[in-house]
Amino acid sequence: MQHTDEMTEYYEQEPPLNIKEFLFRMLSKWYWFAICGFLGLMMAWVHNRYTTSIWQVEATVLVSEGSKSTGVDNLFESLNLGKTVNMENQIGLLKSYNLNRQAIENLGWRTSWFSEGRFVDQEYYGNEPYKLTEPEGVVNSSNITLTLTVVSEDRYRITCQTEERIDGHLQKIDIDQEGRTGVPFISPFFHFTLEKGNSQPVPGTVCYFRFNDANSLALSYRGKLSAELTNKTSEILQLSVKGTQPEREVAFVNELARVYIQFGLLEKNRTSENTVQFIDAQLTGIADSLRIAGQSVTNFRSENQIFNLSQEGGLVMTKLQTLESEKAIAEMRLVYFKSLKNYIMSANGMKQAVSPSVIGITDPSLNTMVVRLADLYSRREIMSYSAQDINPALIMLDNEIKSTRNSLGENLTNLESNSKTELENLSGRIAAVNKSAEKLPKTEQQLINIKRRFDVNNELYTFLLTKRAEAAITKASNVADAQVIDRARLETAGIVGPNKRNNLLIGLLLGLGLPFIIILLSDYFNDTIKSRDEIERATTIPIVGMISHNLYEKEFAVNEHPRSAIAESFRSLRTNLQYILREQEQNVIGVHSAIPGEGKSFVSLNLACIIAMNKKKVLLVAVDMHKPRLNLIFGMDHHQEGLSNYLINQNKFSEIVRPTMVQNLSYVSSGPIPPNPAELLENGGLDRFIAEAKVAFDYVILDNPPVSIVTDGNISGRYSDANLFLLRQGYSHKAQVKFIDQLATKDTMKRICIVLNDLKAESYGYGYKYGNTGYYDDVHHLKGFERVMTYLKKRLK
Repeated sequence: MQHTDEMTEYYEQEPPLNIKEFLFRMLSKWYWFAICGFLGLMMAWVHNRYTTSIWQVEATVLVSEGSKSTGVDNLFESLNLGKTVNMENQIGLLKSYNLNRQAIENLGWRTSWFSEGRFVDQEYYGNEPYKLTEPEGVVNSSNITLTLTVVSEDRYRITCQTEERIDGHLQKIDIDQEGRTGVPFISPFFHFTLEKGNSQPVPGTVCYFRFNDANSLALSYRGKLSAELTNKTSEILQLSVKGTQPEREVAFVNELARVYIQFGLLEKNRTSENTVQFIDAQLTGIADSLRIAGQSVTNFRSENQIFNLSQEGGLVMTKLQTLESEKAIAEMRLVYFKSLKNYIMSANGMKQAVSPSVIGITDPSLNTMVVRLADLYSRREIMSYSAQDINPALIMLDNEIKSTRNSLGENLTNLESNSKTELENLSGRIAAVNKSAEKLPKTEQQLINIKRRFDVNNELYTFLLTKRAEAAITKASNVADAQVIDRARLETAGIVGPNKRNNLLIGLLLGLGLPFIIILLSDYFNDTIKSRDEIERATTIPIVGMISHNLYEKEFAVNEHPRSAIAESFRSLRTNLQYILREQEQNVIGVHSAIPGEGKSFVSLNLACIIAMNKKKVLLVAVDMHKPRLNLIFGMDHHQEGLSNYLINQNKFSEIVRPTMVQNLSYVSSGPIPPNPAELLENGGLDRFIAEAKVAFDYVILDNPPVSIVTDGNISGRYSDANLFLLRQGYSHKAQVKFIDQLATKDTMKRICIVLNDLKAESYGYGYKYGNTGYYDDVHHLKGFERVMTYLKKRLK
């Protein structure tokens, strides 16, 4: 136990990966790769077989530069239609929630119907078994699956058992109710009517449907929609959507394109409509004033029998008419300035604003600022469809809108002041003309005043009618800036998924990669000894033998199969030991292991046999008086006389030595298990035993207990001329190499050597040199693939 802590102190740094060794390690597990690769292919095939095909539908839309309207005086400059269309904004508009939601609502996708399949359910589209209608004002809960079983031609059964959160409360829904086509189906949670659809299912057919949430559908299609330019300089947008129902995707893409074009046209017409509404409001008041003024002129002339003015009266009338017209227009401008100022300061947009040119305002600064502000609001609206409020670009745009709006407000304040000054001036001039008219006869003065009001209203009415006609012409001449070049069609839809070839390849690679990763991780976390190279990198202690794996599962392997690879490996060990023990008196060999299970009893036995086969007298001694396995191999029980009896002077040397079935090989058992084996070994009796054994035998082989567990092996090791420490491939830990190295530095044992035991044929690249050479019988015990791998290893050496 004292050496256990020493063993755990060793942490050997992993050497660089040996590619050839790793390759053979992979090939040795070929069946793992074959099985996992096949399973990966099968899983990919099943995925391809039962996954619904993904279709892609496409449409192309031409977005041309905005054209100016054909109206007079550039009536709609505020729309900024002469500027080049920002294609990024158009893409953002197409992918906006509002347009996608509008397209979904226009298509009327309130419900989705499905049929149950063996592995994958199929969705109905265009051939639904029933048509569902909801009463006005009724909104059924969305995304709850209702199962429908056809009972007869006009009867069905609805079932649903689930728990759903409705209006913030978790409610249990339990429906099992029969209904009839054409008759409202009413339950505590649903209210609708089913009519016969395009396909009439037979009784017993089971399908299910759910009410769709327009918000979820809009978000889903917004995510699926792709809108891209055909090239960087192009004005052609390609719209595409992928889905499992090509008919549905075709309908959506075409409807979205229509909604997009209609949106652009509505934006162009909005200013024209605002202009017409503004003029109509003005005309309503002026028409009444004009009618009253006209009636007054007619009545006055009829009552006073005066139809024409004198020459002097005509001049006065002309002056007043001109001044009154100018005053009326100035008053209209003042009203417009106040109205526009209030609107831009209170509204969050320019959609209801009227162009200054409507009332004849040609101020270039005002027109420029109105155009600028309208353009900024338009850009912000489009950007808001695809950007959040915290977007830096949107924040900068809001700041620019605020600055432009404030500047426009200051400009309108100045224009208001100028208009008031102009009105005061016109009022003074009108008063002066009225003063000069006092020289005229009273009747003529009255006619001038009445006729003046009529002429002013008539002129203003004519002016507004002209502007209204221009606005109507402009609206009628507006055309959309976008047009569909190619509509989405089923004929042009293509399957884009699943990619069966790629899936098979991925399945194969994943299948092959799984055992690769397992082996790689197993090697990485496995700290057992796998090769001779690992030992040589860790210590300078010589390796005197490498014992191959025992294919025969026989204890006396070298005797029963003398032409086997394992027999040859023991012959190689015997030769190396003869080189080490060249002096005649050096003939005691101790066989040790750090931990149990490394094969020291098997190696001791077969090493003794192979030396005995060389016509040498060999004594095999079971020094392990804790768990003497050799006794079991030779068929002896622990009560027969043995080493422990000799050490306590109960038996003589000759009484405990027994011959075996192997010629020239004798055996000394451990004897009865004593309570104090270490003390027995140190009482001097082992010295006498070794001395007598050396005289009677050519070689003495000591099978010792594990040295890291008990100290017996350290004691008996002092009497050995060579101490063989076993390391078992795939079993012994790397820390044991350091432990053996530390024992060697203490000089308590002579000639410490290492024997690598249990090298398996499947451990290609690790030094197994016994195989398909034609010299050994056990090549026939190798599996077919092992023969191939042995041959390949030999050729690659």
